Amino acid sequence: METILNIGVIGLGRIGQIHLSALKALKNINITAVSDTSPELARKTAEKNRIPKFYTDYHNVLHQQDIDAVWICSPTSYHMAQVREALENNKYVFCEKPLDKDRTKIQSLINSYPDLSRRLMIGFNRRFDPDFAAAKASIKKIGKPTIIKITSRDPFPPSTEYSRLSGGIYNDMSIHDLDMACFISESDAEQVIAIGSKNYTKDTDTTLITIKFKNGIICNIDNSRKASYGYDQRLEILGDKGMISVENKRVNHLCYYSENSMESSVFEPFFLERYKESYIEEAKAFITSIKEKKEFPSTAEDALKASVLANACEQSLEKQKLIFL
Repeated sequence: METILNIGVIGLGRIGQIHLSALKALKNINITAVSDTSPELARKTAEKNRIPKFYTDYHNVLHQQDIDAVWICSPTSYHMAQVREALENNKYVFCEKPLDKDRTKIQSLINSYPDLSRRLMIGFNRRFDPDFAAAKASIKKIGKPTIIKITSRDPFPPSTEYSRLSGGIYNDMSIHDLDMACFISESDAEQVIAIGSKNYTKDTDTTLITIKFKNGIICNIDNSRKASYGYDQRLEILGDKGMISVENKRVNHLCYYSENSMESSVFEPFFLERYKESYIEEAKAFITSIKEKKEFPSTAEDALKASVLANACEQSLEKQKLIFL
């Protein structure tokens, strides 16, 4: 008989609800407790999803004896403390990105737990997107990769409150693309330059990033907090024998042609819809890794690499120069 894992979820905001929905799509798990600082949200979420226990104090989830694993979906500033406490209570941990803005804290965590790659998984969900995963799996078909281009543009800018808590564009938005660049290149970065501007918010909301990796691959990342035409997510990999591209997903595949024009469907509205499947695949990978007692597919080491690049982007923007790593 297959083991049933009991899971607790901390943080029930937008990303917490997405992960909760992904978990509900899985078999052989029980969501036994949830926590949020809003009593009403915690209660309503528990009632809606028939979850036995709900708390406003996340410590209760981490100390609940029957919970095997926790999903940390709280604001970024809480991640590291909650991860450490969960590990101290012998829980398997899934933590949304970023693990922490301070790379020294991430390194300290790695040094504290030799088996961390089997106990902590970081939420870089785009690795699990079927199209991006297929692109990565097909790289040998195009020979030696030379250029990676990643476009990620949101349909509308975030609220002032979200921007304040997010850690800035590089640690909040770009970090997905920085991880994807490392994931696809399979190399360490050696040079980073970033330029940016403030067009829609008080924070940097538009940026171009160029990274040179040690294996010679050059990556260009294009991020904007606003794209009036929709959620723009594209990937291109150029090799010496060909090219791979992943285009935007649309609401439907209908195209209309007339004598004077051609019309097609709009893009998926936002990441909730565009990456829905990736969150389910990510959750499956977490559960499978636990049951098969193997390393998680996205680790604290990956979080450290992405954090180093995010910090390098901030330095480059501030100092207006190329950063050598």
